[in-house]
Amino acid sequence: MKEIDDKKLQELLEKGLAGRKTGLTPEEGEDLEVYSMLFEALGDEPRPELPRDFSVKVVAKVRSGKERLAEIRFYIIVTFCCLFVGGSAFAVLSRFGVEALVMSYISRYGGILALGTILLLLIQYLDQKLVGQSAMKEG
Repeated sequence: MKEIDDKKLQELLEKGLAGRKTGLTPEEGEDLEVYSMLFEALGDEPRPELPRDFSVKVVAKVRSGKERLAEIRFYIIVTFCCLFVGGSAFAVLSRFGVEALVMSYISRYGGILALGTILLLLIQYLDQKLVGQSAMKEG
């Protein structure tokens, strides 16, 4: 390898002289053979192996994303409908003079209602997060 440098070996490989070893010493011929095997090995592109269920997992992930988006839209629509119905009911009750009864009920149990609502929403959110994380770990 001392007598022939890398540039010379590269030239010989590019010219296609790897098969012919005329005019080379046995060591140079051996080096040329090793370089030609290396040159061929580097020419081959590695093929990554995908698991058999790769496409199934990709499709499931896309579907779960679409289902999650549809579920979020549903929850938003239900929330706005509940707010609209609640606000309308409050407006109707206050319009017809039952305002004192409604206000006394809200002032007496308002904190419990607000805390209960927040607690239910928090439990729902944590349940969705934990179930989503455990589903991702299994899949």
